[in-house]
Amino acid sequence: MHQIISLGLILATAFLFNAAAAAHMASIGMWGFAVGRLFFAPIIVFYFVHTLVYFVVRLIRGKDRVRSYTRSRLNYVGAVVAILGVLGAAAGPA
Repeated sequence: MHQIISLGLILATAFLFNAAAAAHMASIGMWGFAVGRLFFAPIIVFYFVHTLVYFVVRLIRGKDRVRSYTRSRLNYVGAVVAILGVLGAAAGPA
């Protein structure tokens, strides 16, 4: 359940903040970049960070002290990092 909530928050944030930029990209024919910015990039960042954090914590605390991959609250750590990435992509170059 924690992973579904995290993914929902990430995708909602990505669609909310990047919809205008993705619509502009799609209008000039850059469909791949638009889909990547809205969907694939946040999901890849989330799973990369969550996997890294999960296995490091599991290595430190032990297998018995950490819930399963999809049910651990470590999903929220990956979600926060992915949302920060979405916000950074929405802000664009400074």
